[in-house]
Amino acid sequence: MLRSYLLSSSATLLLLLLSSCGKEGPTLVSGLVVDKDTDQPVPNAEVQVHAFSGGGSSGGGGYGPALGGPYRTDADGKFAFTFEADRGKTYRLDAYGPLGHFSVDQGVEVENGRTNRNLRIPVQAPGWVRVRIIDEPPTIGEGMLFVGCIGPKDYNFRLPLQREESFVIATGANIPNASLCWTVRQDVGRTVTEYQQKLTIPSLDTVTVTIRF
Repeated sequence: MLRSYLLSSSATLLLLLLSSCGKEGPTLVSGLVVDKDTDQPVPNAEVQVHAFSGGGSSGGGGYGPALGGPYRTDADGKFAFTFEADRGKTYRLDAYGPLGHFSVDQGVEVENGRTNRNLRIPVQAPGWVRVRIIDEPPTIGEGMLFVGCIGPKDYNFRLPLQREESFVIATGANIPNASLCWTVRQDVGRTVTEYQQKLTIPSLDTVTVTIRF
């Protein structure tokens, strides 16, 4: 019976040692979420932790889903929390603001099992582009209109339009060399005409672009 007890105790101790070997220990992070362009704090933002599966941001793999949280900043944009880190993994902090701010430059990496203070997570302020498409007489013959170059997707319309089209594209504000592009492809003669309009989108503001034919 004593031998069985000793074997059981040894097995339990071994399991505890093995489980502890994979942990780096508590990782404390604290700092500030700031607007990338104005450097002003972003209140009530949400900070999330992501682990890199390849062991480093320069190797293979990628950052996985958020671990716990999100952890909210206070009215001054400050955050402080602790998470349990696994040994050999790389962790990154990303942040998102209630008005649509989002992380830029791949977030901020932290050191496992250590106290990481005075971190600054830059976020990009959102901006919007309102697009109006007006097909005025004389209308273009049958063809296609393609609108894109900004935002997460392109927009396609069959010509001639049956009515005025209007939609809003969500994007980042103050993006250098931002442009709205559109292409008109006419079926008759297979002619293609390309257009481009440069945009300056202020933070939390909307710019309107009207496309007329």
